[in-house]
Amino acid sequence: MTLREFKNLMRRNWLYLVAIPLVTAVSVFFFNLTQGKEYTSNTVIYTGIASGYRVTGDESSRRVSEGAYENLITLITSRDTKKEVILRLLASHLMMKERSSAIMNEDTYERLNELFSDSLKATLTGATIEETTENLVTLYRSDSKNVIYKLINSDDPAYSLSALAKVLPHRIGTSDLVQVEYVTNDPGVCYQTLQILTDVFTRKNKELFSGQNQDVMVYFDEATQNAYDKLQEAEQKLYEFNKSNNIIDYDQQIATTASDKTQVLDKLSTLEMQYAGAFSALKSVEESMKKRGAANLKSQEIMSLRSRLSGLNNQILELEMANKSENNERIARLKRESAEVSDKIKASVDNYYANTHSLQGAPIASLLDDYVRNTVLVEELKSQLDILRNQKENLGGEYEKLVPLGAEIRKIRREVQVAEQEYMAQLDGLKKSKLSQQNIELSSQLRVIDPPYYPISSSSTSLVLLVLFGFFGSLLLTGAGVFTADMIDNTMRKPEHAAKVTNFPIMGVLPTINAKSKDTAIVDQAENQLVRQLLLKIQQKRDSQGPFVIGVVSSHSGEGKSIISNSLTKKLSIMGLNTLHLLPDSLEHQGVYYGSSTAFYSPLKGVSSNVTVADLAGNRVFNHAVVIVEFPALLEETYPVSLLQYLDMILVTVKADRTWEQADKILFDNIQRITKAPIEIVLNGVYSEYLEDFLGGRVKPVNLAEAHEYEAPKQVDEWKKEPAVLNS
Repeated sequence: MTLREFKNLMRRNWLYLVAIPLVTAVSVFFFNLTQGKEYTSNTVIYTGIASGYRVTGDESSRRVSEGAYENLITLITSRDTKKEVILRLLASHLMMKERSSAIMNEDTYERLNELFSDSLKATLTGATIEETTENLVTLYRSDSKNVIYKLINSDDPAYSLSALAKVLPHRIGTSDLVQVEYVTNDPGVCYQTLQILTDVFTRKNKELFSGQNQDVMVYFDEATQNAYDKLQEAEQKLYEFNKSNNIIDYDQQIATTASDKTQVLDKLSTLEMQYAGAFSALKSVEESMKKRGAANLKSQEIMSLRSRLSGLNNQILELEMANKSENNERIARLKRESAEVSDKIKASVDNYYANTHSLQGAPIASLLDDYVRNTVLVEELKSQLDILRNQKENLGGEYEKLVPLGAEIRKIRREVQVAEQEYMAQLDGLKKSKLSQQNIELSSQLRVIDPPYYPISSSSTSLVLLVLFGFFGSLLLTGAGVFTADMIDNTMRKPEHAAKVTNFPIMGVLPTINAKSKDTAIVDQAENQLVRQLLLKIQQKRDSQGPFVIGVVSSHSGEGKSIISNSLTKKLSIMGLNTLHLLPDSLEHQGVYYGSSTAFYSPLKGVSSNVTVADLAGNRVFNHAVVIVEFPALLEETYPVSLLQYLDMILVTVKADRTWEQADKILFDNIQRITKAPIEIVLNGVYSEYLEDFLGGRVKPVNLAEAHEYEAPKQVDEWKKEPAVLNS
């Protein structure tokens, strides 16, 4: 749709576009005049939900913050909160000795006295507001027919849930601030209600947040204590098991025992080999000395010294294996004694030898030294072997004792580990619940940063805005409705749309034409344009014999056939073309005066085949240049089908305010199969803007008297003088 079409559309519907917004604005104005004055107050609360301090930062996420705001707003507007506010407000008013203009106006005071008699006030009123509120709560809960219950669920402008429905909380932008607004007809009630509401929902918010984590903390306290008791029991069981089996660290002990056992076995094997070698060397030296006459090598003295040397070596070895610093002095002393015993053994052996050389010529001193050295070595190795054999026996017994205890100690350790894990999990849950409780206590501290104010002026000053909003809102809605209706309009008001849906060219367009009134200027211009188009069609048949026969048809009656036919007949006659207008002899045309250019015919006679125009109207038709045959409504009456094949042109009159139906399409498809005449559309009742587009230029008045005199005065006179009516 172009801008020009939109302007024309709005111009056509100007009455709706003016009347509906005016009616709406007037209605809004008078409706608000009947309403009482309204007073508005608000308060701003700092919540600290998004940016407030927290012990942990997990709860400050966007999703949690949004949920917290939703919870807070829901708490403010909840029924329970409103009910408590109403009861506290009512309690404060019932305790008044006399009315104060700062607390309530006269209407509220009178309504309060009507609802509560003096005796009822005396029954409900207590020493304090809290006591009075408790009395009101008791009466409210008693049944559903008492005055308090009915008042709260009524439409009272001060003490009802419907009144507090005008409490409007909302978050200010993306800040931590929540604004609560209240509108009512009493400024004192408005101010006091907001004060009470702030106290009530602040307390309820703190109770809600403090209590919601209490059950969790109790659970984790009990679970943590139970887990701790299980852990203590398992650890005590492990302690008793270790104590009874002399275990300090089982894993270390079993590993050390196995390692020590392996080392002892390896060392024992090495010492046994060394002992065998040393013992063999000692035997060899003894044999050599026996050959030299040393028969007393195994005397009592030498054996005693060897035994003593063996004992000293055992003590030294045991102290060295103990590896204690306090034993160093004793080890040194024992080593000195061992050296002394070795010297004594050598001295004893020397006394038994008188010879200084062996039988083989070797010095006897060398054999004695070898004997003493090997003796000492054998005794040392023997002592070490004895100790290692004892260690082997001890380690073997210890290892055999520890191995069977492994499965039991692992079982007890698992019990301790499971108990410890459970205890740590419960302890972590308790820690988190306590941190959450701290967060809740910190975040539930709502603070009033902008307390309610006493409204001194009503909000009736917005009446002008309401009227303007109503006017322009209805104007936009009406305009949108008109635009939508035009967009979905499928009628043939637009010539280009009519040509598209009918598949026939548009020969002419006319405004709404009726017999009572018509705009002669635009009608004459449209009819003249139609006649000019028709003359072009007639000119194409100027060499043919006989008149130019035009059929004027329509699907339904009332689409302007007769008016268009009469108009064409009149204008063609004025222009000098002898024109005959044939009408069906229906009852609606009887008694109407027509000139010599009009005749009637019977449509029923035209049903037979090969019936010509002359057969219906007589041979006089050949005296006319143009014959206009008006057909009955094609979808409603019988029409002369045989005439269709003799027509030179068919004009279909269509009302522009109707749609082209399937019946119309089928009808004219069938007519096209019969006739060779071109079919063109004449739209009747087209809007003036489309009429101007089709005609070209602006519509100008036409002086019909001057046009008649200039074009064909003779035909005008004849048309006026002819009195008769031709019949077939």
